[in-house]
Amino acid sequence: MPPSTLHEAAHDTLHADRNRLDALLEAVPLAVALFDGTLSLVATNARYRELTGQDSAQAMGRPIYDAFPNALADLTEQIDIAAGGAPVVSVRVPFQQRGGRRLVEASFAPLTDGHGGRGVLFAGSDVTEREELREDLARSVAQLESIFDVLPDSVRVVDAEGRTVRTNSQAQQEHASSNPQSLRELWQLDRPRTLSGTTLFVHEHPTARALRGERVRGETLEVRRGAGGEAAVVEVNSNPLYDPHKRVRGAVTVERDVTERTRLQQQVQTEAERLERMVQERTRELLALQEAASRDRRLAAVGQLAAGVMHDVNNALNPIMAAAYLLEMNAENPVAVRDYAVRIARAAETGAATASRVGRFIRQEPLLGSREETVDLSVMVEEVVAMTRPLWQERAKGGVVTLDQSLAEGALVRGIAGELREALLNLVQNALDAMAGGGTLRIRTTIGEEISVAVSDTGTGMSAEVRERAFEPFFTTKGVNGTGLGLAEVYGIARRHRGRAEIESAPGEGTTVRLVFPPGIREAVAAPEAPRRRRTARRILLVEDHTDSREFMQALLETDGHVVEAVRNVEEARALIGDPAYVCEVLVTDIGLPDGSGWDLVGYAREQRPALRIGVVTGWEPRNEQDPACDFTLRKPVGAADLLAQIAGDA
Repeated sequence: MPPSTLHEAAHDTLHADRNRLDALLEAVPLAVALFDGTLSLVATNARYRELTGQDSAQAMGRPIYDAFPNALADLTEQIDIAAGGAPVVSVRVPFQQRGGRRLVEASFAPLTDGHGGRGVLFAGSDVTEREELREDLARSVAQLESIFDVLPDSVRVVDAEGRTVRTNSQAQQEHASSNPQSLRELWQLDRPRTLSGTTLFVHEHPTARALRGERVRGETLEVRRGAGGEAAVVEVNSNPLYDPHKRVRGAVTVERDVTERTRLQQQVQTEAERLERMVQERTRELLALQEAASRDRRLAAVGQLAAGVMHDVNNALNPIMAAAYLLEMNAENPVAVRDYAVRIARAAETGAATASRVGRFIRQEPLLGSREETVDLSVMVEEVVAMTRPLWQERAKGGVVTLDQSLAEGALVRGIAGELREALLNLVQNALDAMAGGGTLRIRTTIGEEISVAVSDTGTGMSAEVRERAFEPFFTTKGVNGTGLGLAEVYGIARRHRGRAEIESAPGEGTTVRLVFPPGIREAVAAPEAPRRRRTARRILLVEDHTDSREFMQALLETDGHVVEAVRNVEEARALIGDPAYVCEVLVTDIGLPDGSGWDLVGYAREQRPALRIGVVTGWEPRNEQDPACDFTLRKPVGAADLLAQIAGDA
């Protein structure tokens, strides 16, 4: 075989061996580092790099003495021992990490390479949680022992033969001079009998019964206690103790002196009631504290949600303000006016979808099928690109962003256009943020058994950990500049549209986020509309406290030929509705009015004028869209066509 071929084969074998070694190290559930005969680092796994806070480039080739920069103990002695040929096992070493101090159980094993050199293998296991659990267990045992000794009741533990295994301080005080070592000796000293005077045999003692597997609860006995053998009344509870095979291996007996309770039952009852009240008060206090803590957590979550909503609303307002300015500048150009008006409507639709999304977030409301429509993702991509392109220069921080798009014709899905547009807007903005110095923005739509849209960037990419958490609410890598809601909302929108969201990314290789949906059906093209007939003019009472909204709605209705009486509060509206001389055919009211609820006004109007057509227009989420008191319910922002159709009764 030619030398070149032998060299290539050896290289391939070495490469394969190295891949197998890397795979093996990654599969080991420990932090592992391998040092060669010169004690230089030659192989690691992700757990070692996470433990030491180093990446591969920083770690490789480091001398073993510098390979643990965040260890809080000097490892020189252990390294020297292992380098000398003796293993060092289970050394506890604290490491400082960003999340706090971690305790690692480390071992150093000597290795011999094929050239006679001696390397070292480091293996570390994070035992922080285990040690914390062990310490907690030790504290719990100590606490239980302390509780056992300070209990005011006498406690005795016996084995299966009735021999005393352990007693607490109270039990020892009761027979300090005799110190009974068995159940029989205790029975002889106590001479127990029932309150009716019947003497118990030793086999009838509650402890003896527990040794036979019986649970004794609240049995009251009279016994002899103290040096003088005074009579005392005790309440006895006894339980068998079982081994893992469910065999009785002993018993524990608790005796409470209830002499005074027997004599003064009424007083003890009063004390019990007092203790019960204390327990109830304490319980109420604890519940109040828990509720306060829960409220604080909810407020924190709402605060983060509000930041994300503010971000999305501002994104919707930016194109509206820009288009409004351009609309004013091009007022004499009908084509430009129509184009900017359409863009304003689409941006407002995105803002409305954001507001609606908040309502669904609070109530976990499912997608309403009645609001769906057929959406062409390819067309929507072009709209989003046109809306965001003026911001590319700013987002790229002076770099150049190149667009590479491939859009399939007829990429149709069913859904809410505003939400889908918002999801694409989030993906494009995230891609631009990832390319601070410029790059290529790629957008693809594909058609098959499913419809997909993919947004890619050539930016910094994501680590595996970040990629796994990218869709979590409030998780962000942007620090104070991020809310952690963008990709979470994209994921939520995909799920609400019966689809899914996928991420492909690696550090330094950019990121691709793909939204996949079931295919929609192209709706039949409607026949050209007949010339719009003029609707019957109606007399309308409009109740709206916001001045701009009231004036624009009044102008809209009057433009359609209606006669409108506009008022700003419940009091003015009730006065008109209650006046028999006032003629009104339709009532349109807001809900949040300065002097009362619009729902109360709806109920009053329905009672006074049963034939009146009543509609609710509100920026809040309607309490019930099928409320029988009103004929229609519209959410702000209201589409002009929807409002006029409802007024006319065509919807």
